[in-house]
Amino acid sequence: MKSQRWFLFLVLTMVVVYAAGSRADGVDMNDPRRALGREDDIRVDAQLHQETVSSSSPLNVRYQIQNFTAAPVAVADKVSDVSYDSETATITFSIGAEVPKDGAMPHLVLIAPGEKKVLSIGGVIQLAVPSMRSPYSAVPRFVQITVNVLRDLAPFEGLIAKQDAAAKTRTPLALTDSQFDRWMETNDAIFLNAIPVSWQADRRGISAADQGPAGSF
Repeated sequence: MKSQRWFLFLVLTMVVVYAAGSRADGVDMNDPRRALGREDDIRVDAQLHQETVSSSSPLNVRYQIQNFTAAPVAVADKVSDVSYDSETATITFSIGAEVPKDGAMPHLVLIAPGEKKVLSIGGVIQLAVPSMRSPYSAVPRFVQITVNVLRDLAPFEGLIAKQDAAAKTRTPLALTDSQFDRWMETNDAIFLNAIPVSWQADRRGISAADQGPAGSF
């Protein structure tokens, strides 16, 4: 009986360790802050780590790209941008480079045909949202993740081969006009479903607003 209990304990431990390892290696598909997007034969799953966001707060995303095409694709893994649309109350977290900054090729991570890669990136929200509590205040309610994937790598093979050496010396890899145009033509923005979030206002601003002008009652 004792040996049977020990065996069951070992099995349970292995299951827990395996489950934890699976979550660490990829995106937790059971997380309510998980989002999915797919364009043709490229699938992106992403997991937002924050439930509550506020002005100047960080956003952290873990995402995985699965390439079901017959050719390699790439993502600029160190590039992100955060913007806000007050009409839809949506924060857009854009990953990758839709437009190469300053005409230079950013660092690219390649995903081979049939391969899945898991990456992480962060960004910071910079929003001027009214701190006074009001049912009419337009505050962020959703976060939508967008991943920019480069589909045609042939024009950039020479630069990709040099990117590791260039990173060590911090030397920008300039794109030619034709390469820049090709980047714009073959970049594919994959939109994931919006994730609901809670907004936390500046507590100091709320406190001051609730108190009103000095000397008022």
